[in-house]
Amino acid sequence: MAKKSKRKNVVIQDQKKEGVQEFSDQVESKFRQILRVMSWIVGVSFTLIIILPNFDFFMVDFIVKFVFFLGVLNLLLFAVLEMFDIPVKRQISKLSSRV
Repeated sequence: MAKKSKRKNVVIQDQKKEGVQEFSDQVESKFRQILRVMSWIVGVSFTLIIILPNFDFFMVDFIVKFVFFLGVLNLLLFAVLEMFDIPVKRQISKLSSRV
């Protein structure tokens, strides 16, 4: 059996000690608020996609199609924001510093 390296643990602990908060609390809360709103939009969209076809009126197909594409677009954007959170937070901090 291979011997475990202690070097990895030391590097990780050093990074945690040096982990100074890069973004302000305002930027963090704004980012979390954006993600929370987007997750609610995705949840409500897919709930409406399940419920709306049970009703019978002439606009149901158009509304379901619109809500579906809105939900899918929001879900993809949500995933991209989660993957690239550091650059997005930097952009938010730049925009908030201008105002």
